[in-house]
Formats: sequence, structure tokens, C-alpha cells
Amino acid sequence: MDTHSEWDQLVNALREELQEKGGLLQFLNQQTEVLYLRLPDENRRLEEQIRTQILVASGCTRKRELILREIASHMDLADGNNPSEIVVRFPEYVQPLLEALFSEVERLSGRMEERLKQNQQLKTRFFSESASAV
Repeated sequence: MDTHSEWDQLVNALREELQEKGGLLQFLNQQTEVLYLRLPDENRRLEEQIRTQILVASGCTRKRELILREIASHMDLADGNNPSEIVVRFPEYVQPLLEALFSEVERLSGRMEERLKQNQQLKTRFFSESASAV
């Protein structure tokens, strides 16, 4: 595998991961609104979409990690767990793009985790209030 096809494959995997994680974040934002509006049927519908989207986004992450491991192996690096070790081995003109994509994946992943936690707390609050109102 030549370096151009390697970084091209990595860029594509990162973009795909960003797209799917962005889609998940969109569902989570919708769920937040639905929870505040106390719409249980709509929440159930979104829960299914969220579960599906989590699987898709997780698959993209695994694909990206596999590509990193393959590139690391090809570059005779110990492993692909440190993307910055791999990025610096690519031509200088592509390094900023890769760094930005990795940074955005990390930022988006953090936002997803925060929103998942927030929505879980809202669901707990919503459902406990609903149960005590009955």
C-alpha cells in the first residue's frame, strides 16, 4: 500500500466516522427536546434510531482503528493506537487535514458522551416523575 492510498483511506474513514457520529448527535439532540416535552412515544422511536446509529458509528470507529493498525504495521510501528505517530509519517501537506479530522472525531465523541449521559439523566428524571404522578 503506498502512502497516498493509505492517507486517503484514513481520511475517508475519519470523514465517515464524523458523519455517523454527527448523525448520532443529531438524534440525541432531538431526544433531549422530546424528553423536555415529555413525549414518551416519540422517545421510544428515537431510542431505536439512537441504538441503530450507535452501532453504525461504532462500526465506523472500528473500521478506522483497523485502518490505523494496518498502516502502523506497514510503517513498522508498534501499533496503531497513537495516531500522531502515524500522521507525522505522511507528507506535510496532508498532516493538518488528518490532525483536524482526528481532533474533530475526539471533540464529537466527547459531545456524544456528554449528551448520552445528560439524556440518561433526563430519562431517569422524566420516568420517575411520571411514575410518581400515577
